[in-house]
Parts: sequence; structure tokens; C-alpha cells
Amino acid sequence: MGKASYVKKILDDYCVLDTETTGLSAYYDEIIEIGMLKIRNGKIVEMYSQLIEPENEIDPFITELTGISNEMVAGMPHIEETQTAIMNFIGQDVIVGHNISFDIRFLNAAFNDAIDNEYMDTMQFSRKLFPELKHHRLSDMAELLKLTNNEHRALADCVTTHELYECIKNIMRKKQLDISDLWVLTGHNTI
Repeated sequence: MGKASYVKKILDDYCVLDTETTGLSAYYDEIIEIGMLKIRNGKIVEMYSQLIEPENEIDPFITELTGISNEMVAGMPHIEETQTAIMNFIGQDVIVGHNISFDIRFLNAAFNDAIDNEYMDTMQFSRKLFPELKHHRLSDMAELLKLTNNEHRALADCVTTHELYECIKNIMRKKQLDISDLWVLTGHNTI
């Protein structure tokens, strides 16, 4: 595998990805859940959701935040056992997520390899379209745009992220905005 590259595109076919983790460090913490959606023509056509058993116990704070307990992940596959299924689901799709570099870092560390798919971050689009907002968390965007409420569960956050990206595309279309209107074109990582 090579190295993933960040892109900014308007797409109808893509893969939405989200993880829940035991903390913020891809080196010290672990993935405890992964969710993915396969999108074709802007619609969800397939879903993937898997709880992951970490090597270490889940902290009570994380259980409180996500609702994922040590009992729920007991006996679930370890992350390395899911690599083939995850990579097959993603295929060659562009990966879309909210603060997606976080998830990519965790997967790269867990798989001891680099995902080489292109990826896009709906948080970056949100910052460009709504610069007046103090925060651009998924929950902030869901509230502002009346999207499905995210629940700090991977698949639910994927649904919210999909809705957000589709909403962003609609806003851009209505305002007749192109990618170049949001970002100055500077080389190979933009369209």
C-alpha cells in the first residue's frame, strides 16, 4: 500500500468511514468500533459495522461517551482480523469522514500499513461553508443543518456524515460554488 492523499471533490460514489476508539492517540489507544457506508449516486447501498475487542480495557469515560462496554466487545474480532473485510468494503473508493485523518491514522497504526485511498474531510468543507461557526464538530453541524443526530457510535456517525456531505453538495449547488471557490487551487491535491 502507498500513502493516502487528501482531496477535495464533489462525488456521488464514495465510502463513508468512522471509528470509535479508546482515546485520542493512534499509537497508545485502540479502535473499538468501525462503521462504513458504501454510497452510490448519493444513496446508501451497503453498510458495515463491527465492534472490535481491544487489547486493553475500555475506560469508563469512553463507555459513558460511546455506550460501548468491555462486555460488548468481549469475544469480538481484534482489529487485525478485520483488515481484509474493511479494505474489501472500501475498495478503490474515496473515503469520506468528519475529521477523517483521525480515523485514517488509527487504521494505519492498527494495520501496520498505510491506506492509499484518497480521502476527504467534511469538517474542512464545513469550515469553508460556515466560517462564522465557533465549532464544526459533527454534532454542531447536525444541529445546525437538522441532520440525523450523531450518537458517538460509528455507524450512526457515518449516516450523519453522509447526510452532511450531501447537504454540503446541495448548498454548493444552490450557491453555484465550485471547489475552487472554497479553496485556492494549489497543486495535485485539489480539483
